[in-house]
Amino acid sequence: MSIITSIFQAIFQAICRIFPISETAHSAVFHDFSGRFSGACSSLTGVVHIGIAVGIVAASYSLFLKMGYEFFSTGRDFVKKQLRGNAPSQPRHFMYMTLMSFCPMLLWLIPCGRYGLLYNVLRSTQFNKTLLDEGVFLALTGGLLFAGALQIAKANIPRQISEIASASVGVASVVLIPVSGFSFIGVVFSMLLLFGASKKQSLNYALVMSVPVLVVTGIVEIVVSVTKVGVVPIIIGVILSAVVSYFSVVFLRYIINRGYLKYIAAYDVAMGIIILVVGIFELIFRK
Repeated sequence: MSIITSIFQAIFQAICRIFPISETAHSAVFHDFSGRFSGACSSLTGVVHIGIAVGIVAASYSLFLKMGYEFFSTGRDFVKKQLRGNAPSQPRHFMYMTLMSFCPMLLWLIPCGRYGLLYNVLRSTQFNKTLLDEGVFLALTGGLLFAGALQIAKANIPRQISEIASASVGVASVVLIPVSGFSFIGVVFSMLLLFGASKKQSLNYALVMSVPVLVVTGIVEIVVSVTKVGVVPIIIGVILSAVVSYFSVVFLRYIINRGYLKYIAAYDVAMGIIILVVGIFELIFRK
């Protein structure tokens, strides 16, 4: 049974994480109807998240090689005091902006008394015995995707990702990652489109930001997991999630380039409304 669970979980999480349809929203629906309202996770979840990160890197290896080169080149230039005050190259500017977007995530470490850190407080929305918030946030994700699709259709001259756009994405990410119902890739991609960035830059930015988040959360989930799994399910989970996420990234690029993003947006809005209605009934009938 653990092998079957590993296969299902790897495919499900990879598809829902890469495509902007919210892994957390669909996972909350599954847990809600199965009566699981605990924040405890399995080590398989962490392994799958790391596998998804591997698949994203494999599907965009040239982008990550370039970002790695710029990161270490910047460190070398800093040590040798060779950093210049003039405008950096486009790849280095892109790398600077992604680093800036990670800075607001330090807010997760704010202590909130007996509730733990701020991250734990926000994450509690994933198991609060109602689907109301998941429905609202999934529908909101769909609305942002619709706005992004309209922005792509305008065919404006794309602008370089600005400091304001980068900081806005970072602040939004504080909520996007732990709060249930949002699609991290979908919202980041849409926000950057609305700031005037190209669809290629926007998607690359969302993918680059996703990898460290997936790796870190995956490691944390493995460490704090209450359910252990065998070696074989772990191997299957990491390999299958990497393969599925690889092809999902390729297909997502195709969907965006062909102008089909609006169909995913429509799915998010429709599913969000359905989940919202279920959540309203839960609030009425659950004590």
